[in-house]
Amino acid sequence: MAESAARLHLRRQLEAHLTELGYSCVRMKRASAPIPEIVRVSPVRGRIAYGETVLRGDLRRRSCHERLLFFSQRRTRHRSSILFFIGVAEADEPELEALLQELDIRSGTRGGHVHVVPIAIGAATRRRPTPRVARG
Repeated sequence: MAESAARLHLRRQLEAHLTELGYSCVRMKRASAPIPEIVRVSPVRGRIAYGETVLRGDLRRRSCHERLLFFSQRRTRHRSSILFFIGVAEADEPELEALLQELDIRSGTRGGHVHVVPIAIGAATRRRPTPRVARG
């Protein structure tokens, strides 16, 4: 349960970050596989942005590595790179950066379209108790 709550928190914060950058329109997902976790479009420029959340446990999973590689290599019909945002807990950011270099997704010359978004994890992931209404 804690893992799903953390992923939900990362997803909400990453969606808020994309909205702040102007990627506010939700794009209908296509039937192609795999499907990115978040797909947004800028209504002004029409540019697409993908988003994925990565937890500490995901950093060791081969399926996560394959997804990161796949979405970092996606291109538009006009062969331009699609912006790719990865939401990760602040504490896990160095491990993700190392993984991106190991997978050759980001290096000195490659991966300028791949952005790591560190997100604070803390009290915000805990569920707040719902207030009880006094009956009388």
